[in-house]
Amino acid sequence: MSAVEAYVPAEGAYEAAALFRLTDRLYRARAEQDVYEAALDAIVETLGCDRASILLFDQAGVMQFVGARGLSDEYKTKLAGHTPWTAGQRDPQPIFVSDIDQTDEPDWVKAAIKAENIRALAFIPLLEHDATIGKFMTYYETRRTFSPHERELAVTIARQVGFSLERARSEKARRAAEEELRESEERFRLMSEHAPVMIWMSDAQGRCLHLNKMLREFWGLTADDIATFDWGSSIHPEDVASVGETMMNAMVTRTNVSLNGRYRRADGVYRVLHTDARPRMSDGQFLGMIGVNVDITEREEAEAARRNAEVRRDFLVAELNHRVKNTLSVVQAIANQTFRGTAREARTAFEGRLMALARSHDLLTKSDWRSVSLRELAAMAVQDAEEARSDLAGPDVLLPPPQAVALGMVLHELFTNALKYGALSNEGGKVALRWSCSSEEPVSIALSWKEDGGPPVVPPKRKGFGSVLLERMVKAQLDGETKIEFRPEGVACTVTAKLPKLNVAADRAGAEPA
Repeated sequence: MSAVEAYVPAEGAYEAAALFRLTDRLYRARAEQDVYEAALDAIVETLGCDRASILLFDQAGVMQFVGARGLSDEYKTKLAGHTPWTAGQRDPQPIFVSDIDQTDEPDWVKAAIKAENIRALAFIPLLEHDATIGKFMTYYETRRTFSPHERELAVTIARQVGFSLERARSEKARRAAEEELRESEERFRLMSEHAPVMIWMSDAQGRCLHLNKMLREFWGLTADDIATFDWGSSIHPEDVASVGETMMNAMVTRTNVSLNGRYRRADGVYRVLHTDARPRMSDGQFLGMIGVNVDITEREEAEAARRNAEVRRDFLVAELNHRVKNTLSVVQAIANQTFRGTAREARTAFEGRLMALARSHDLLTKSDWRSVSLRELAAMAVQDAEEARSDLAGPDVLLPPPQAVALGMVLHELFTNALKYGALSNEGGKVALRWSCSSEEPVSIALSWKEDGGPPVVPPKRKGFGSVLLERMVKAQLDGETKIEFRPEGVACTVTAKLPKLNVAADRAGAEPA
């Protein structure tokens, strides 16, 4: 992959940094008020609101405000005690209200909320030992549609805060919460370790605290070298003054910074790195900077040759950026959901989904990111099954890259479920995949997955993450719908999708089995 292809925005790293700061502050908290302040800072910073609150059940089982940002005393007095859950309730579900007028809340509750200029709000339960102890809330002045990622992020913050409240209330819970917080910090380091961008952290004096694998390899360092490494010594002599002055000014003023500079790689070659960084703060104290470096050497060279290849360069850069953004969004959503489970199950599921994503990308790479054959994509999805146990048939449809990635993940979820629980989990079961496409505009495609001969199917009591991921992927990436039926003889799934552009290749086999 070239440096242009590796160029991605740093928003995801900033969000990860915000969660890391929350983890760090909660780890250092010695009183419940410290937990409230850290949580409110993280909620406001990451969930797009300027008002938030934390409420806990008191000894009488009444929900009371213990921390808030931007709410009037009158509002807090009126709404104290209002809660959708009871103290100690198990398995409470977050509630996201896009418009208070569209709820069945009592009129006095609606009136109090609207008087505070609130239209949309979210209720996120806080748990201690898996029992409800309170909630945190976010407030918005206008109607709001909460994205899946916002919902997942809110639950992640709630989990962190719940662990910290356990630690503050009980010495035994404190030890357990600290261990969980350390694991959370380690998960952040592990996630940044293998990120496709260079991620770093410094202390308040500019010394290196953390360099991920990609950045250590760039400079030819080991983990033991980080503490004594002088990053300034690798700057090109002509860039030393400008880079040093810009970074020093950002540290002194505690502000975000964005700049380009030339840095000497381990092999002695200078590469142009784009840096986005922001300050790390805790209780008003400046702890250092966190940032992302992206090698944009090829992009800079392409821009220098813009007069000779302007149209082609613009197309390639825009297209590559778009593809990488979409891919990272998928990876991030999968990671946030997957790590909710036990560590072993989460890692196994996460690795399987990433492998499916990687295989789809391999197919796209072979075609220079032009298109992927649906037949080839389907064959790849069931490649681990015996040939006689999978029956594939449909026209040779060429899929654009975004749709190819989405359908690859959909087929991976279906195959994995069949392998673990369905028709492919025994000796004699089979799966059949059929697809067809319309000739009308907009072009649509229909897939049918059927399982037979496996263990008797018992409908699940609630949707698993695989089903939720499948439905969201089809709706968001393919503008389509999913229908899953848990028939006794085997799972059946139909997927319909709309495609912006689709090419049914001239294929003598037509709808013959693939």
